[in-house]
Amino acid sequence: MVLGLIQVESNFRKFAVSHVGARGYMQVMPFWTRVIGDGDPGQLFQMQTNLRFGCVILRHYLDRERGDLFLGLGRYNGSRGKAPYPNAVLGASKQWAFSG
Repeated sequence: MVLGLIQVESNFRKFAVSHVGARGYMQVMPFWTRVIGDGDPGQLFQMQTNLRFGCVILRHYLDRERGDLFLGLGRYNGSRGKAPYPNAVLGASKQWAFSG
């Protein structure tokens, strides 16, 4: 699912910046560096930092939504309750699913 989220958020572009300032692969907002990091938003362009922050944030929202993937993804994107974003991530994640 994380690969699908990255595909939708940044299309795997390390230096992606959204129109609202979200950064990197998982499009993490800079304010999160003050909440769960050392306050340096420049680190969001480092792959390990961006993925760690993005996954922690996603887990936080999934916990807030009691495991509801649709609502948790909506919170991650700021579109809670609206279908396009969660559907896009879930659709993109299917191509990354292991079938063995």
